[in-house]
Amino acid sequence: MSIFTRIRDILSANVNAMLDNAEDPEKMANEYLRQLNNEEYEVKTSVAAAMADATKLNRMEAQYMAEAESWDRKAEAALRAGDEALAKAALARKVQANKLYHQYEEQSNAQEAQVEQLQQALVQLQTRIAEVQAKRDLIVAKKNRAQTQEAIQRTVRGVSQISALDKLDQLEDRVDDRLDKAEAMAKLEGDTLENKFRDLERDADVNSELEELKKRLGQG
Repeated sequence: MSIFTRIRDILSANVNAMLDNAEDPEKMANEYLRQLNNEEYEVKTSVAAAMADATKLNRMEAQYMAEAESWDRKAEAALRAGDEALAKAALARKVQANKLYHQYEEQSNAQEAQVEQLQQALVQLQTRIAEVQAKRDLIVAKKNRAQTQEAIQRTVRGVSQISALDKLDQLEDRVDDRLDKAEAMAKLEGDTLENKFRDLERDADVNSELEELKKRLGQG
């Protein structure tokens, strides 16, 4: 399978559908990114090799063009010198160099076109990588937010249930009830004691009045 076929297949994949159908979208995105990064490395390697070949072809094209021009000048010089045979030999070499020049020119143009295709494929691949990375980061953010929200809900449910603090509040209420009862009993007992003292004072007053009355009546 050629690199262009692999790139075409991987770029034509429906990322959203793949992630939607995955049990763990984050793992799926990471695996897809791994594949994309591997392809990116291969494409970069291919682009570099194609560019090196294009440079070599350009150099050979320029070399044979210069060689053809050189043999043309030599043929002209030979003809001016009256040596037609030497001029024809130089022109034969020119024709040969010219032929190679055009062949290398054709190959060079084709190679440059291939380099451009590879570079475009690389750009498309890098765009897809950025897209998948952004999608993966969004998935991770949503996953983290979901986990946080679940933790909050667990906390809320825990708070809504009877906790140790609630039980302490209940115990405090029971202690308060006992304290209120004890204070009430103390108040009742205090009132009874005061009544006794009031009765005692009242009896003392009555006895005093009785003694006074007896003295007035001469009975004392």
